[in-house]
Amino acid sequence: MADGGRDDILGQKAQAAQRAFEARGMSLAKALRRALSRTADVLWDLALVTQSVAVEMLDQDGVVAALTPGDLLLLLDGPDGALGLVLVDRQVMTGLIEVQTIQQVTQMPLVAERDLTATDAAMMAPLLDGALDRLADSLADHPLHGQLQGYRFGAMVEDARTAALLLDGAAYRVFTVDIDLALGRRRGLLKLILPERKPRRGADAPPPDDLPGPHEALLSRVPAKLNAVLTRVRLPLNKARDLKPGDLLPLAPDALDRVEVMAGTGHLVARGRLGKVNGLRAVRLTWPVIGEGAGPGAAFAGTAAGIGVAEAITPDSGGPDALPDLPATNPEPEFDIGDFSGAEALPELPAMDFAAEAAEFDIDALGEDAASFEGGEPLTPLPDVDMSDDFAAESVHFDGDG
Repeated sequence: MADGGRDDILGQKAQAAQRAFEARGMSLAKALRRALSRTADVLWDLALVTQSVAVEMLDQDGVVAALTPGDLLLLLDGPDGALGLVLVDRQVMTGLIEVQTIQQVTQMPLVAERDLTATDAAMMAPLLDGALDRLADSLADHPLHGQLQGYRFGAMVEDARTAALLLDGAAYRVFTVDIDLALGRRRGLLKLILPERKPRRGADAPPPDDLPGPHEALLSRVPAKLNAVLTRVRLPLNKARDLKPGDLLPLAPDALDRVEVMAGTGHLVARGRLGKVNGLRAVRLTWPVIGEGAGPGAAFAGTAAGIGVAEAITPDSGGPDALPDLPATNPEPEFDIGDFSGAEALPELPAMDFAAEAAEFDIDALGEDAASFEGGEPLTPLPDVDMSDDFAAESVHFDGDG
């Protein structure tokens, strides 16, 4: 079958799906009416009523013929380079400009010969962008949702001839909307012209998020090795060579609080504290904190912190099948320092004899000039105080029995 025939069949199926959807849900015309009215109300508290909406399919020549001269013509930027058009007649344009400048819609007569400017076009952008977003959102499950989403205000188009040069679609869906502003103060037409794009074929459609990826089954069986490093010890080569089973290595007092979780490639992914949960050795992760996103192990930390405790399987723990289920409440691990009772005790510090050291210290060795210390400054001598001017010296007698 030729590509043209296949595309025609896909288009017919899309139209049939559209009719079935509209029979049980919201039509395109109803969705557009609501989108325009809601956007005008939210932006400017403006009563915008759509009297009627007509939807038709036109080719390029039909679109050019539908562009009435003298009205404001706007370009819409769409997804994948698609281009749409919007035609706003002068009554609707004037009403929207009035509500944004003087906060009300008037009935002043129009100046028909006034040239349209890019400022006029820019003042239509809030209504168009808001209405197009709401239109696509309200038709999220509609078969034509992909045809309507992603369009934004682009620029002003000079005339119909320039617009004809920009049209490259085979067919266009034209929405002709009869708009009433501020209870009939201004009334006119707005035409929304969107290109008809080819429906996505089944092979090109993106997979839903809830379906497994093509390699999920294989990747789920790939082992991920993590090592919990308690501490690092430096030893001379001769002592390291003489190590044998049963030898004890000294550990720092804070080694339990500085456990490092290392990936198989050797880089740090998390830090934690070593303790026990339900009688099994476990590591409670303390870094990185969720939300920081710091470090190469941020993704791993988010998963591990979600379960609260990452267990370390030891040779004597009986393997992974022997590990019980961790409680959902993530209780604090009971740290048992007794697990390390086999380690050597820290040597006691020798007693300090401060009296003997003070006797050996010779204050005369400092000399009279304190500047003999490196970087020091001479001490300023204190002035002599003569107490005889204001105070009379007199002997003091203490009576212990009193």
